[in-house]
Amino acid sequence: MSKLRIAVCDDDETALIAIKGSLIGIFDKMNTEVEIDAFSQPKEFVKGLEANYYNLVFLDIEMPQIDGLKLGKMLKEKYSATEIIYISNRDDLVFNTFRVHPFGFVRKRRFIKDLADVVTLYMSAYNATTAPQTVVFRFNGKDITLEIKEIKYIESERSYQCIYRENGKEPIRLRESMDSLTKELEPLGFIRIHKGFIVNFMYIRRIDSKTVTMTEGIELPVSRRLVADVRARYMQLCRSSGFVRINKNDSE
Repeated sequence: MSKLRIAVCDDDETALIAIKGSLIGIFDKMNTEVEIDAFSQPKEFVKGLEANYYNLVFLDIEMPQIDGLKLGKMLKEKYSATEIIYISNRDDLVFNTFRVHPFGFVRKRRFIKDLADVVTLYMSAYNATTAPQTVVFRFNGKDITLEIKEIKYIESERSYQCIYRENGKEPIRLRESMDSLTKELEPLGFIRIHKGFIVNFMYIRRIDSKTVTMTEGIELPVSRRLVADVRARYMQLCRSSGFVRINKNDSE
């Protein structure tokens, strides 16, 4: 893999140092070589774009002179393939960023978790051409290989976890913890929506405040504390994979 070029622009120098340091640590754990340029002034970042192409750019939304939304628009006009991740203390501004089609959003109050999650998603998208299309589980003492696209969701049944598949195929019961399955499946496009459910984002039709509706109409519970994260993760996965579902009969 070639070296990734990354830029970070935040007028808060303390945050700028923290973001750059955290990114170095995250990518180091992924054995990914990166070169990171940090800018505390938006105008400096604009000058940097004249001579440099970046694979990934982290932008603070609220900055003097030129805010992150204007910077994002300028960036996309020059380098449409560059991915943007917005950073802010203001959760209410996340929807304002959609006009430039950002890859993700990092909340400063949950900085460490959000940053690690969005970088993991980005690397999954970046490596999509070599990403695995199957996953291997241990079933009745033997390895069983399933295609990712055939797994709809996983439901916890006490000490067992039940894998529900497309086309009415017989469910598979595994003796493996939900936490272990979550860790294994999240990078492959699965979302933990509840302590007892993991879903394949491709089968999600709708996300409400209390339920996630699957494509065949099944409603699964979603934890109230996870709703915002589930929606954000779903949008990131749709964006990174180019996956679009149009539901003509849905009001949302």
